[in-house]
Amino acid sequence: MKKYLSIVAAVALSLGVANAKSFNIERSHSSVGFEVKHLLVSKVYGEFNNFTGKIDINPASKKINSLSGEIMIDSVDTKNQKRDTHLNSSDFFNSAKFKTGTFVMTKHDGDKIYGNLTLNGITKSVVWDIDVNGPVNHPMTKKQLMGLDIEGKVNRKDFKIGNSFANAVVSDEIKVSVQIEAESAE
Repeated sequence: MKKYLSIVAAVALSLGVANAKSFNIERSHSSVGFEVKHLLVSKVYGEFNNFTGKIDINPASKKINSLSGEIMIDSVDTKNQKRDTHLNSSDFFNSAKFKTGTFVMTKHDGDKIYGNLTLNGITKSVVWDIDVNGPVNHPMTKKQLMGLDIEGKVNRKDFKIGNSFANAVVSDEIKVSVQIEAESAE
């Protein structure tokens, strides 16, 4: 009986991978954003305008087999050039030295994704919420589309970002919000 169950499990696992498809991120319908509290009273929103990523997903089961992404740090945009320049300095992101930030998923389990986030050359494990939408067929291209809404939190000081600024000035907790529209590569 154990041998039979092992064979069934192996077949089921291989079918899930066999039905997986590669998807390309549609940047014009996607965003990588964040929210931080300023002086304990207001929220500042920002995003990274330059990013890439790869997704391998089974559209029928909505199971993600792999997900990775990269942001160009110097593309940070808070709608304030002076603040963006400061964020790119060594006080915060040090984009001259650390040009990219990366995320590599290690596991998708229900409404959670687990992975490794690297910022400022420091890698930490994170667990974020995910909502997978689709598939739908694009009315013009006729390709399959999938949507991913990812939300989570990180502590900026875990990555040595803005260590000299107290939580009362810039909150240690940063909310992360990623919306992805992805089109099948086929």
